[in-house]
Formats: sequence, C-alpha cells, structure tokens
Amino acid sequence: MPDVVAILIPCAIILVVLAVLNVPLYLAILGPTLYLALFVVKVPVESIFTGMFDNVAKTSFLCIPFFILTGTFIQASTLGSRLIDFFMVLLRHTKAGLAVACLFANAVFGAISGSSPAAVATFGKVVYEPLAKAQGPSLSTGVIVSSGALSTIIPPSITLIIYGIATESSVTSLFMGGFLPGLLLVALVAGYLFWRCARNSKLGLYESQAQPRATAGEIKTTFIRAIPVLILPVIILGGIYSGIFTPTEAGAVAAVYSFVVAVFVLKDIKFSQIPRQLADAGKTAGQIFILISVSTCFAQMATMAQLPTLITESFGSFDKIMFLLMLNVLLLIVGCFFDTGAAVLILAPLLLPTAKVLGIDPIHLGLVFTVNLSIGMFTPPFGLNIFVAQSVLKKSMGEISRALIPYIILYIVGLLIITYVPGLTLLLPNILS
Repeated sequence: MPDVVAILIPCAIILVVLAVLNVPLYLAILGPTLYLALFVVKVPVESIFTGMFDNVAKTSFLCIPFFILTGTFIQASTLGSRLIDFFMVLLRHTKAGLAVACLFANAVFGAISGSSPAAVATFGKVVYEPLAKAQGPSLSTGVIVSSGALSTIIPPSITLIIYGIATESSVTSLFMGGFLPGLLLVALVAGYLFWRCARNSKLGLYESQAQPRATAGEIKTTFIRAIPVLILPVIILGGIYSGIFTPTEAGAVAAVYSFVVAVFVLKDIKFSQIPRQLADAGKTAGQIFILISVSTCFAQMATMAQLPTLITESFGSFDKIMFLLMLNVLLLIVGCFFDTGAAVLILAPLLLPTAKVLGIDPIHLGLVFTVNLSIGMFTPPFGLNIFVAQSVLKKSMGEISRALIPYIILYIVGLLIITYVPGLTLLLPNILS
C-alpha cells in the first residue's frame, strides 16, 4: 500500500507551483487531480471530465445560486442600511453603539445571504464613515472586515451547505449547529468592543460619540423600516426547521422574496438593473460551481487512491484532542490561501473517516471546518474580505491587516471553545432532531 506522504507531497508541490505561477485556482486544483488519476489511480483522463459535470448535476446544489441571488438583491437595495439603522438606534446611547450595531447587523445579514464578501461590501459602504468618526478608523475597519465572516458561520451558510453535500451530512442539522457558535463569536467581539470603547480616554483613542437613548417612537419607526429584512431569516430558517420546505426550497423562497421586496415594495432596484444583478449572481455562482466540480474530482481520485484510509492509519496514534489541534492548525493555514468551498470539498472527505474513528460527530466537524475557514476570510495576506475592504474602504493591505489583529485573536479563542466543547454545536441539533 503506497505511503500517504508519497502521494500527498507530489500533489502539494504541483498545487503550490501552479499557485505561484498565478494559475486560476480551479486549474491549480486540476493539476494534482490529473496526477492522481494518471499516476496513482490510473484511470482514463476522460473519466475526470465526465465526473466534473456529474459532480454538479445535483438538485441539492441549487440552493447555492438561490442564496447568492438573495444576497445580490439585498446588497443592491436599502435592506442592509435599514438593518443597521435599526441597530444603531437601539445602541446609540452606548460608547460602542455603532460598532456593535455593525456587528449585530452582520450577524442578521449572515442569516439572510450567507455571503461574507457581500456583508463587507454592504456595511463598508453604509457604516464606515460614521463609525470611523466615532471610534476611529482602526476599530471601524477591523469590525467591518472581521464581522463579515459571521455570514459564513450563521445559517444559511453556503460553506455549511457545501460541507453537508460533500460529507452527506444533514444540511438542516448543520444550520442548527451553526447558531450557538455564531452567537458565541458575536458575544466575544461585542464584549471586546464595549471594553475597548469604555477605555477610550485611558487608551487615548477617540472620544465617544454616544447619543441620548432612543425614544419609543424612533425605535418603532426604524423597526417598521427594518421589518422587510428582519422577517426574511424567520421565513428561511423557520420554514426549514418546521419542515415546510427543504434548504433548496428555502433558497428559492428567499430569492423570490428579496426580489419582490427590492423591486416592487421598496423600489430600490429598477427593472433596467435586474439583468446586471442576475449576471453578477450568475458569475459568482459559476465560479463556485467550477471549484465544486474540480475539487470534488480531486476528492474522488483521493478516495480511489485510498488516501482517507491511509490518513486514518497515519493518525492511529493520535487522540481526539491532538487530532483536533492539528486539524485547526491545518485549516487556519489552508483558509488563508484557499477558497472555503474548495477547501471543504478537498479536505472534508479525506479527514471525515479519521474523525469518525476518533468519535468526532460530523456536524461538530463541519462547524470546526467552517469557523476555521471563516477566519481565513479575513486573515492577511490573501483573505477575500481584505481585498473587498481594500476596494470599498480605500485602505492599504497594511492598514487593514493591523486593524484585524485583535479580531483574529478573538475568533481563534472562540474557535478553541467551539472545537473542544462540542456540546455547543450539537445542543440544538440534538434537541430539535
């Protein structure tokens, strides 16, 4: 039986070389896939390309473009600004009010679109300038870019959907499992923001821009304006958990709802703009499906090469704690360079058998994967959220990177809690199953 290292090293070398040559990610992944097919498994090349089509010809994948389309309509409308206006009114009397409002709005936005870059782009445009005046550019940049990662964790998360399909795990259970980890991260960051802003005078930071507590009338007005966006997560998640519709059907409902609200109710999007929105959503979905197609082929070739079995045997001397620690290190590194969907599709099928042998629940493993890769979304130098922030906030890589340091630390603390307290992830799936 070939040694696992002898198989993985050539794959890693091919992948790194292609990445250094700035080859598109899907072609870079295709390189080690062809190596496994031609030299290890020895199957006809045409079977790879046939498999690439078969891998995405599944109805379960339809929810991905639907949720992407939902996020596109929301981003192009005033729904995001209505959301943050509501939270700003509720929290404006506190020193950290605007920053925490941005954090909460991102959490709710994540329960609508599942798109981290869309969250950064939306709230970067709406809230950066007033937040920078209140708490300074560093805190503002950090909270906007990092809190976008909540959209990857809080359901409906596209990453969780991909993991569920790749590992044949229940997407509904994964969605349930994402709630408490997401709330934990929100609580950690909110606590830090309140603490940091409370110490403004001692730290020589910016003076608080706290305002008088909102009146009942102001809260009512902003709440009514925010109802169209606040009701959407209730429809999506309530429908899924009550069994009214599947995650795929939920995506379709969300897309239709956001379209009707944005175009006909709020009239934020003109009919002439609809083709552009559809094209943007189609482009994003197309990129994801190409990565899914190629990454799934790699996972299939790796399975045929008995890599999952070999990896399980290699980790035979490891206990659960050490395996999870090494997994976190691996995923944090991978998340800095790889697309989250591609990373899940490549690594999850390889590592799941070992995790099961060690008694790790697949739902828990899915959240460990997702939280790790969400941190990679805003970790320099290749985090996708950073590039979006550069465009929206007009800041350099250095400025953004320095601002993100405390948030990276907070998310890693949360990650360790989620990793070693599996009950946090499994509580709701077990109760509601």
